[in-house]
Amino acid sequence: MHIAIDDTYGPNASTNSKFVTGNRRTNVGIVFPDDEVDYIRDQIKDCLRFIKEEFSVESEEFHFVEIYNRKSPWDKLPDHANLGVLEAFAEIYTKYKWKVFIQTIDDRTLRDHGIVTVKGKVNQFHLEKPSDLSLFWLLIKIKKFYFKTNEKLTVFVDEGLGKPNADVGNEVFHDYPNEYLGKFQSSSHEPLLQLADFIAFIVNRSTHLYMKENRTDTDNWFLELFNYIDINTDDLAKSTVDVVDYRNFTISDFDELHTEDRRTKGL
Repeated sequence: MHIAIDDTYGPNASTNSKFVTGNRRTNVGIVFPDDEVDYIRDQIKDCLRFIKEEFSVESEEFHFVEIYNRKSPWDKLPDHANLGVLEAFAEIYTKYKWKVFIQTIDDRTLRDHGIVTVKGKVNQFHLEKPSDLSLFWLLIKIKKFYFKTNEKLTVFVDEGLGKPNADVGNEVFHDYPNEYLGKFQSSSHEPLLQLADFIAFIVNRSTHLYMKENRTDTDNWFLELFNYIDINTDDLAKSTVDVVDYRNFTISDFDELHTEDRRTKGL
């Protein structure tokens, strides 16, 4: 299996939710069967070439926060074509339904487990930083999931915490019974990371929008897209809500779902 990991976070500010905090940091891993990897890479590159030829958008990668916000060079797209790019990737994901791992860390996460703080350093991981701890725990989660399988794992983590081609995760996977290779890599060099960026953006943006008052039509379109994708993960609680229009779904409704999920988990 190949696994691509990217991080995501919003503004470090307070929210109106009882449970979702502004200092949350999330890492997302998306799993690809080895025999699909070369095809996926080629298709991502072909998509970039097509967009360059059709719209004169010269970009080395799909970076979805820039696409959604029409940041250069994506401002060259016609009106609403940026949303069309997101819809295209949503269709790709719903066709293949690759497994996704998600790990969010904030102060509440630690309190829920009776932990005041985490200190220490494991290679490049400064564990007191929510972003580092989120990635560290995500790697642990992935190892635990595959530990009793025969899967060889190749893991790519978007650069930032480490430089491209630097090792990552060896301390976590030191006792993994099968072959493990973990590297930091740039998303422009590794197209698999661009799909991880897509899922990470979808998760983070939808969380933000569920807490937003007076959502726009585009906001509600995005939430419909998020629910349509129906991410294949054990890390998101899924509920059926009797809401005809997302404009009627409030922060109180959002927190009520969190309350029920926490009750189920004994928190």
